[in-house]
Amino acid sequence: MAPKNFLNNMTIPSPCTADWNSMIGNEQVRFCEHCSLEVHNLSLMTRSQAERLVAKSNGRLCVRYHYDPASKPRNLTAPQKLHHISRRVSRIAAGAFSATLSITSAMAQNSTTSQTPNVDTAGATQPNTRWTARSSIAGKITDQNGALIPGATIFLSNTDLRLALYASTGLDGQFKIDSLQNGLYKLRIDAPGFAAADVDGVYLQPNSEVRVDRTLSVAGIEESVDVESEGERFMSGGGAVAIVSPEHPFVRAAQEDNLEALTALLAGMDVNFRDKSSGTTALEHAVKNANREMVQVLLSAGATVNAKNAGGETVLMMLDEDATSDLVWDLINAGAKVNLKDASGYTALMSAASANSLETVRALLDAGAEVDTKNEGGETALMLAASDGHVNIVRALILAGASLTATDNQHKDALAYAIENERKVVVRFLKSKGAVETVAQVKEEK
Repeated sequence: MAPKNFLNNMTIPSPCTADWNSMIGNEQVRFCEHCSLEVHNLSLMTRSQAERLVAKSNGRLCVRYHYDPASKPRNLTAPQKLHHISRRVSRIAAGAFSATLSITSAMAQNSTTSQTPNVDTAGATQPNTRWTARSSIAGKITDQNGALIPGATIFLSNTDLRLALYASTGLDGQFKIDSLQNGLYKLRIDAPGFAAADVDGVYLQPNSEVRVDRTLSVAGIEESVDVESEGERFMSGGGAVAIVSPEHPFVRAAQEDNLEALTALLAGMDVNFRDKSSGTTALEHAVKNANREMVQVLLSAGATVNAKNAGGETVLMMLDEDATSDLVWDLINAGAKVNLKDASGYTALMSAASANSLETVRALLDAGAEVDTKNEGGETALMLAASDGHVNIVRALILAGASLTATDNQHKDALAYAIENERKVVVRFLKSKGAVETVAQVKEEK
């Protein structure tokens, strides 16, 4: 199972120069004709919505977002709705790369003999012609003293194939990218605190492996590529998005779903240690990965179940569709409070409803979750589920007594959310239960 990551770890090392204002769409999502992808404005989403978008991007994502004073992506306290974009897609000249989401730890290798990295080649833009990809590129990244550099980001590209992939080095400083077609490749190697290294002209022959070992030098004065706008910094367009891996081996083992490594490091370890680089704990990664056995190990070692991250989320709010009711009850039995709120006013029930996690919703309701609690935008779990079209979640919430007449800060009820987002099945179901649409008043513009 691929590890899941947090928005706090996101950077854009190579921002795209495409002009946001020239793109077709609305303030939340626009279509970029340069890379033929939709560009999502994370700053007009709630934190949970943005994290779900990143988690479900399948390796291709273009984003735009504003920074807060702490240099973290700024999100809304209440979600805004996406609308359909009328556009005419134009196909541009070959050679334009698709933006590729880099989950840097997903392809980390522990040795040169380890198994093939989990590279989703379907996520990168590739030609329609059929070909056999049996070649690979591997290497070891060290510093000037010969010390290994774990977590270095490897960006691999091939202009002719319109291919863009990411990998990262493991704890032994090595990486390997398999299932490649022969051709001419470029590599860019980045690591925190070191100057980036570009490697051009790497020719890969059929059924072969090329080694690219590099030594990185310590970075000098860091150059800024941010654009200042009304006191906020933003990066936009099709720049590659990178997710920073935890620096500490204990937290990294949890992120990589490696129970054996985590258990080996557990003795004498502060189980609630929050990694400085990623801002995450081992328990948060274990819950995100829905690894019940790892969660039980950490809870038995004294992990604090109600600890909050920078966004005010507890681990109970991080459960998604992979979670089982058993995992939910493990957390609740360990003392997890079901009605706590994050910085945006979201509860665990709201997060589970948005994530379409029916087992989690039912378990939380059985544990006493308040069904009509509102976030800072006045939204309830029912409104969020109706907006996303999760009819089974809507049914479960109504059976638990969710109010059909509750409205948000814009005077919209659950039915209005379903209609606005064209969730026809949910609309029919809500109307069958007696729901009547309440529409926000709109001032006439002269």
